[in-house]
Amino acid sequence: MDLLAVDVGAGTQDILLYKEGTHLENSVKMVMPSPTVIVGKKIEMAMHEDKDVFLTGPTMGGGASTRAVKAHLETGFKVYATPSAALTINDNLDKVRATGVEITEVAPPEAMVIETGDLDLSALKTAFGLFGLDMPKRIALAVQDHGYSPYKSNRIVRFEHMAETMRSGEGRLESFAHLDPPPQFNRMRAAKEVLDEAGFCAMIMDTGPSALLGATMDPRYEEPSLILNLGNGHTIGAVMMDDRMIGLFEHHTSLMSPEKLSSLLERLCEGTLTNEDVFEDDGHGACVMEGPGTDSIKSVMVTGPNRWRALAPGALDNFGEIYLAAPAGDMMISGCIGLVEAWKRLEKMEMVADV
Repeated sequence: MDLLAVDVGAGTQDILLYKEGTHLENSVKMVMPSPTVIVGKKIEMAMHEDKDVFLTGPTMGGGASTRAVKAHLETGFKVYATPSAALTINDNLDKVRATGVEITEVAPPEAMVIETGDLDLSALKTAFGLFGLDMPKRIALAVQDHGYSPYKSNRIVRFEHMAETMRSGEGRLESFAHLDPPPQFNRMRAAKEVLDEAGFCAMIMDTGPSALLGATMDPRYEEPSLILNLGNGHTIGAVMMDDRMIGLFEHHTSLMSPEKLSSLLERLCEGTLTNEDVFEDDGHGACVMEGPGTDSIKSVMVTGPNRWRALAPGALDNFGEIYLAAPAGDMMISGCIGLVEAWKRLEKMEMVADV
C-alpha cells in the first residue's frame, strides 16, 4: 500500500510518503510551511506591491492568513473573497463583512488573486515529480476543524463533537478518522471534496487525535499512558488504557505555563478535570470517563513542536520518566504516522476501498 499522509498544522504541514515494505526511516518526508502561512505571505506580498486581494477557493484553516487579511485592511487596501474562502475568516459572513472584506464571486480588476485551501495538490505533484516520484491514489489528511458555528463559540462546537466521538467510538483514536466528515465540519468537508474531485481515495482526520495515535507507535509506549501533544496552536492531552482513550482535554499552547500544565495533567489522570475547568480558562474543554491515578501512569509520551514546555521545571515533576515520542525517529511526523495507522485500522475493518 502506498499512502500520502499530510498533517496540516498552524505553522507547518508535515508530509510523509508511506510505502509498504519500506522502512519508515527511509520514507520520503517533508516539513513545509502550513498553507495558512503560505496564503498569509502572499497577502503580505500584495501589500508590498500595493495591490488589493481577492481570495478564492475552499474553506481552510485561519490563523496566519486571517491575521494577514486584517493587516491588509488596516493598511487601507481592499480584500475581496468568495463565500467559501470568506468562511476561513469567520463562520458568520456578516461578521466577515463587518471587518471590511467584500464578498463576491468575481475577481475585481487589478486585485491579486490568491487561492485558498488546506492542500495544494499541484505543488505536491510538482515537488514529487522533481524527484521522480508519483503521487499515490490514497491520501490521508489531518486538519483541525473547529466546526461550523456562526452563532456560538467554535470552542464549544469543536469539543462537543470531540467528546461525542470519544464516547460513541469507545475511546478508539481511529474513530476520529472520517471517510465522510460530519456535516458541521466544513473545513474537513472542503478538503475531502477537493480530493474526491481529483480522483483520490481520501481519509480526513483531526490533527490532535492523529498526533496522539502517532505517539502510541513509539516503542516505549506502555499503558496506562499519558500522551501530550504540544502543537504550535493547541495542546491536547489524553490518558490511554486498554487501547482506549479514557480522558481528554484540549487547550491553547500559548496559555500553558508549567504550573497550569501540571495541574491539568494531574487532574486529568486523577479523573477530576471537568469541561468547565478548561473552557472557563479559555481552552476548548475536557471529557473524562475514568482516571487511573497519577501513580498508575506507566509512560508519559510528549510530542509536538512545543514539547519543551513539558520539560520545564514544575510541568511534569510529579510524573515518572518522560519520553519525547518520536515514531520512526522523527517527532515532526507523529501526526503522519498516526494517519497511516488510522488508515490501516480502517482498512482492517474493511471501511476503506482498495485502490
